[in-house]
Amino acid sequence: MAEGNQTEPKRLMVCRVAFSLLSLILVICIVIQVYLAGMALFGHSEAWEWHRTFIHMFEYISVFLFVLGMIGKLSWRMIWGSLGLFLLFNVQYYTAHGFGGALHPVLALALFWGALALARSSYPFLKRR
Repeated sequence: MAEGNQTEPKRLMVCRVAFSLLSLILVICIVIQVYLAGMALFGHSEAWEWHRTFIHMFEYISVFLFVLGMIGKLSWRMIWGSLGLFLLFNVQYYTAHGFGGALHPVLALALFWGALALARSSYPFLKRR
């Protein structure tokens, strides 16, 4: 029984460090995604295909953040914030074409700021290592 208590803090620490690293990776991926869109807008039309396919490489990071937040017993703000990012990623698909197209870059800003807020709030987990 005492052995289980000793492994719990280790599990929490691993989940919290993983959360912090994944949130930082998510910020970097969003910046790359916006860069690819900018490349496509300003002369490299093949970058649209890169923009459309790159999202599939990182769109579910926010789901992993949600799970890590639950297991790592993080604050509800961080847990629900990661789920909110997942919902924003899904809304992005609906705004990519047609009438809602003007919202697509605005929601990208919201994704960036939300991911940055998660990365900043989880940064102390990296410092304690």
